[in-house]
Amino acid sequence: MNGTHSPTIGIVTSGGDAPGMNAVIAGACEELARLGGHGLGIFGGFAGLASRRAEPVTAIQARMHMHEPGTWFGTSRWPRLREPEGVAECGAALGRLGIDGLLVIGGDGSMRGARALTPICPAAVVPATIDRDLEGTGLTIGMDSAIGYAMDAIDRLRITGRALPGRAFLLQTLGAPNGYLADAVAAAAGIDDVLVPERPFDLDELAVRLRELSAAGSAIAVMSEAVGDAVRTAEALAARSGIRVHPTILGHAQRAATPSALDRALGQAAGRAAVGKLTQGESAFIGLTSGGAVAPVPLIHAAASTTPFDNQGASP
Repeated sequence: MNGTHSPTIGIVTSGGDAPGMNAVIAGACEELARLGGHGLGIFGGFAGLASRRAEPVTAIQARMHMHEPGTWFGTSRWPRLREPEGVAECGAALGRLGIDGLLVIGGDGSMRGARALTPICPAAVVPATIDRDLEGTGLTIGMDSAIGYAMDAIDRLRITGRALPGRAFLLQTLGAPNGYLADAVAAAAGIDDVLVPERPFDLDELAVRLRELSAAGSAIAVMSEAVGDAVRTAEALAARSGIRVHPTILGHAQRAATPSALDRALGQAAGRAAVGKLTQGESAFIGLTSGGAVAPVPLIHAAASTTPFDNQGASP
């Protein structure tokens, strides 16, 4: 983009909501204000883009929502973007709205939608999903908050378990179709028994361990929603162990966790980096390192990458 043009960047949140999405919006709007550009908030995901549901958004407005879970722009799942007609609708809307670049905040489906629009308009993707279902990034915005939410639940289960020993608890996380989130929660909580689709497990063996741990009030197992029904799994464990096994299903409340300090700081940094690329007319995937830094790469290469960015990029 030439130096005399004041760019307009559209900002859309797509797919499942995740803690920290609002921080990405805030960082993007602050960078646009610094560069003399304009932010255009798109409400309702790609469906909202197609119907041109958009309003100008300032850095001050965005900052007021940064502490909130979810996304104040709203979101949607819009399968029509997989079809040429859907791409054409969004492309026409981009032109009508005068958008010079599109910032897409979301997961794997959102990235595919952004890539479909890159022939029409530069697009930058910030990975924001508690599922961590994208290759090429060490972290995703929302993961840390979702893990923290589950940790708080486990801490409380431990308290009640010690108060009344002889029971066991089965905590189910979100995260389908993979078990990454359940594994991360179990590792942080120091729980050895975790049921995920990537590894085989034996309910008979687990039942024995839970019965042994229940005497001390520390019988807790974690399972991913990708494994199946937590209520039926708890019933099966109770039948095998001879003790009560209580299911705790975090469900969609886990998505609405209060954004952690990491997700707020990294979200803002990712939003600034995305705007930096878009105002240069470049499409990019904003990879996030396991050390908490941003590492933009060309969007066309992001989906093919299989190595997380562990040692690249600059600190937020």
